Amino acid sequence: MNTEKIIELTFQNVIPLLQSEGKWEPHAQRELDAIITLRFPEGEIHFDAEVKQEVRENILRTIQDLNRRYQNFLLVAYRIYPKYRQLLQEMGINYLEANGNAFIRKNGKLILIDKFPPIKEEREETNRAFTKTGLRVFFQLLVDDKNLNTNQRELAEQAGVALGNIPLVLKGLKAAGLLVNKNKFGYQWTNKEEAIGQWINGYRTNLKPTLFQGKYRLPKDRDWREIHLPTEKTRWGGEPGADLLTSYLRPEKFILFTDLRKNEFIKGTRLMPDPNGEIEIYETFWETGNEKEGCAPPLLVYADLIINGDKRSIETAQIIYDRYLQEL
Repeated sequence: MNTEKIIELTFQNVIPLLQSEGKWEPHAQRELDAIITLRFPEGEIHFDAEVKQEVRENILRTIQDLNRRYQNFLLVAYRIYPKYRQLLQEMGINYLEANGNAFIRKNGKLILIDKFPPIKEEREETNRAFTKTGLRVFFQLLVDDKNLNTNQRELAEQAGVALGNIPLVLKGLKAAGLLVNKNKFGYQWTNKEEAIGQWINGYRTNLKPTLFQGKYRLPKDRDWREIHLPTEKTRWGGEPGADLLTSYLRPEKFILFTDLRKNEFIKGTRLMPDPNGEIEIYETFWETGNEKEGCAPPLLVYADLIINGDKRSIETAQIIYDRYLQEL
């Protein structure tokens, strides 16, 4: 659904509940979508608005940045799930949702409408770039732009997938508007930041759950940094990975990736399975390269912080993006 339709639907459902009048026009700034004016009996409020189809973890950083830079910022979205409505309220970010929900704190006025369920998603034809296999290929393309110009057999080997998947994934990325032909044999991203966000959404729902190996207990008398990592492909992700990359975040949740089977993992790390344990173990799905020792690729660490979605994780994710991903 395009920007105009989202705004019109939102006005249709929200304005009567606000007991106000509303109008909008395109914004002069390219990074914003609209100027929205809400007219109340006591006066008008003008907003600099960003319009989104859906609010997920991957766009929170951008929304938070816009909210800092524009004093009268307003988010308008077709769909916002309850978790993210709560987070937006905690961050003090004004929003209107197409189903009728709203949060506005401005000029001494507080409006909170938080009773309507999100508009249901329509089922779409499966895009092969966002299957669990396609996301492995997608990741290899994101971590190194050279892979956009490598031969398909080599890319398949790096991603650990069958060769026949590669053209289907590339076709899916082009259909999603993320990739275009650069020349006869290569490709380039249309917007890499958007591509990273789309990959994180797919990773969260379609890939990460399939990689989960179980939970393990962190011994009370051992620091997580003292745990032996027995193979090159056993690496910290999430919060401990972020601590290794930034020295900014003290881990409370632990993610460890490994290529080892259960018995080998227990023997090598001396960690014990525990359904209530602090450490979540996931299968390593990438080919190791120039990452920091003992740490997953910055893109993967960033993704799990974004998925966490809390304030400290978002702040640390911003540091990682600025240091490691902006020039990726």
